[in-house]
Amino acid sequence: MRKKGRIRMLLGVILIVMAGLLLGHNLIEDHLAGSSAQKVVTSLKASTGTKVAKPSLKKTAKVNGTAYSGYLSFPSLGLSLPVAAKWHFSQLEVSPATYYGKPETRDWVVAGHNFTTQFGKLTNLNVGDTVNFVGTSGYTFVYRVAKMEIIKPTAIKKMVDNKYDLSLFTCNYDGTARYTVRCSLVTAKR
Repeated sequence: MRKKGRIRMLLGVILIVMAGLLLGHNLIEDHLAGSSAQKVVTSLKASTGTKVAKPSLKKTAKVNGTAYSGYLSFPSLGLSLPVAAKWHFSQLEVSPATYYGKPETRDWVVAGHNFTTQFGKLTNLNVGDTVNFVGTSGYTFVYRVAKMEIIKPTAIKKMVDNKYDLSLFTCNYDGTARYTVRCSLVTAKR
């Protein structure tokens, strides 16, 4: 009986250590993603500037080999994030990415990981909050948060076919749902 108790104790310790290692890995990954995203935003801000005399025909800017369409800023969260022009899963390790549409066609859907340094903060937005997008095209799009909703991961049509100008989404922690922030365009300006 004592031997079984020691084996269980050892297994318990091993499982706790493994859980700690997994947590540590996730925290490091979160930190690295946030750090990478901020470097890209800094680079995009330098390339787009705050004033563009004439909008560029160039719709993206390349940073470290990845095409970015600009960056989102969330004044109420004190957060700015680059937006990759094309979605692929590995890109989400660095920044949110365009999942569907574009700002100009008012059907834009942006996906991002739920890292605390990225879209994990979407749950802190409130209806009426401002979301800005500064594009490499020279335009700034100003949005207001209109609605928050939970969508099933299989409800792709509902995600992209909607009446909102901008939809931001991330998965919940266990991946069973998509937390979605719907925004309406207030203005687009140079």
